[in-house]
Amino acid sequence: MSNKKHRGTHGRRAETRAHAQTSEAVSKTNRAAATAYKPRRVYLRNWIHIWATVGVLVAVVAVLIIFEMQGWWDTVIGSVLSVLVGAFGCMCLYDTALLLTEALTFGEGMVNAGKNSQGQPMIFHAASVTHLEVRDKADNALPADARIYKNSELCFIMESGRINRRPVSRLTQKQLSHIREALEAEKSYKNTP
Repeated sequence: MSNKKHRGTHGRRAETRAHAQTSEAVSKTNRAAATAYKPRRVYLRNWIHIWATVGVLVAVVAVLIIFEMQGWWDTVIGSVLSVLVGAFGCMCLYDTALLLTEALTFGEGMVNAGKNSQGQPMIFHAASVTHLEVRDKADNALPADARIYKNSELCFIMESGRINRRPVSRLTQKQLSHIREALEAEKSYKNTP
């Protein structure tokens, strides 16, 4: 055995672990408003569309492998088809990235709900929103306790009477509760110099 003294920090490890668990519990219960440096994002991912796009991407790769195995890349028609199929695969890859990053952003008392159906950005003050509801395409309010909303609109009703509508293909109750929670946190945001 060596006579060297141990340099470990076993006594401090338990203290550090206890502090980490306490701060993690506080961060889960404290839903403060987001800052300019770290906005809060609520993702609106539609996993059905994402997996379908990934499936098409896998099929494109399989077709390119078949083209190579059959020797079609060496012919004029095969090389043109390979380029077209490869371009389609790149488009599917880009679509997958867009589907994975679809979100509402909350920060500094503002809400960025993306673009409306006319392509105009919807950025507004969270404090100006009187309530949030989900409506169908015929402008009928959907029940608040539905498990999944399909092909509907997320409507932010403003104090002025204007309605900011964000179309969603699929919205779960969990995503809606995260949106409500983030909206309430941003309503309490105070802009102090």
